[in-house]
Amino acid sequence: MAPAQSSDSWMLAPPPALEENAVHVWRIALGDATQTKRYHHLLSAEEQGRARRFFRKEHGDRYVIAHGALRCILAHYVSERAESLEFSVSEHGKPSLAATTPAGASGIEFNLSHSGDLALVAVARGRSVGVDLERWSEETEHLELAERFFSPAERDALRALADSREKVVAGFFAAWSRKEAYLKATGHGISRGLHHFDVTLGPGEPARLLGDRLDVRATERWEMLSLEPAPGFSAALVAESPIVQVVQLDVGEGAPVPDSAHATLFGGHV
Repeated sequence: MAPAQSSDSWMLAPPPALEENAVHVWRIALGDATQTKRYHHLLSAEEQGRARRFFRKEHGDRYVIAHGALRCILAHYVSERAESLEFSVSEHGKPSLAATTPAGASGIEFNLSHSGDLALVAVARGRSVGVDLERWSEETEHLELAERFFSPAERDALRALADSREKVVAGFFAAWSRKEAYLKATGHGISRGLHHFDVTLGPGEPARLLGDRLDVRATERWEMLSLEPAPGFSAALVAESPIVQVVQLDVGEGAPVPDSAHATLFGGHV
């Protein structure tokens, strides 16, 4: 099967219709703390409490923006009020729209990832999806962490890049984002560990699941795609096959945020 086609750039909202074999990936800027008050009222009491418990205020603000924007994005697809959405969490920690609600019966699947001052939200219809975003860190002991968490084949591939610090950093975070996105898409999380499957990580190498020793059909069932949300970040998307198109969308620093619970991010009504 040919790989899914991705839009070349991040489009500003509003989004096109979400087709059956497409995935929409939203990029959300988290650095503008002035957005916090405008999103805060959309969160549940539990989410508001979690935001208050962050030790650093900037981390709480980023949580509010990411989860408030997530609610607005999902409200668009399920034609519900953003603040009325209810969520459930699987045994391994993956959130979804609560199955007992109209939104949960819509077939909309989603996944959220945030790192630093960016977040990504992947949305699909009737198929599992996982997304992961990682901001590069030069201070990370990349090769040491790879020895602990990567598969033998991935460790060998990363060590082969050791003549270039830049390639090691890029390769490590490419692999990490791809592995996390795969675990999130499958819904198993880290309960199965990180060693039993292999992903590509070399410079210029397309994102690909090479094999899963606990699922011999995994490479047929899942598609993997790398994303480029911003310099200094690695990101990956994994979704159930077949995926024909990936549409990249940008909420934007100055995008409209609902003052009314009925409004969407895009200035219209759900």
